[in-house]
Amino acid sequence: MTVHQQIRRVVTGHDHTGKAIVVSDEHVEPTSPDLGQKWSIWGADGPMTFPDNGERPPFTGPLLPLPGGFHVTVFTLPPAFNPDDLFDTTDRVRMAEIAREHTAATHPVVHDPNPPGIYGTVPGSSTMHATASVDCLMQLSGESVFVLEDAEVRLTPGDWLIVNGVMHSWRNDRDEPAVLVGVVYGAHHQGAPLRPR
Repeated sequence: MTVHQQIRRVVTGHDHTGKAIVVSDEHVEPTSPDLGQKWSIWGADGPMTFPDNGERPPFTGPLLPLPGGFHVTVFTLPPAFNPDDLFDTTDRVRMAEIAREHTAATHPVVHDPNPPGIYGTVPGSSTMHATASVDCLMQLSGESVFVLEDAEVRLTPGDWLIVNGVMHSWRNDRDEPAVLVGVVYGAHHQGAPLRPR
């Protein structure tokens, strides 16, 4: 899959007699609430009830559903993407402060009582954050790097990653886009644990 490829979404539902029908057949336009294109395929803020007419259910989005809801999404990491390069400083604490403000403006992140810069020196760690969700993601094309507090996981096509509300960030060390698809489930989260100093 390339970044410029159009994504087609076919939605089914029931007509007034209860017959299964195609409700819509259209291309989904990407958005870019932060960096890299994202496609919102389908989402809901709570459990679904059927039969229904196939209309889009309530979804606050743009990225995360409410607890009990879901969001099917496709997203890309741009080529040679390292969030540490986005900030005009070499001071890791200041970089993390700026990144925390930036990430909070684009992601519904959970409360983090820890001081900026506490999460180590793994490349890409400046934008460490956690979300109130379980993210079930598969690498479609390219290669991404999932950044944890003191480790990283390299994902290649076909690899699945389950993110259980942990502190994390992303990187792309390759010269091609990294494309992932996944289902995000809304969850309750008590906030990032306070780290000992």
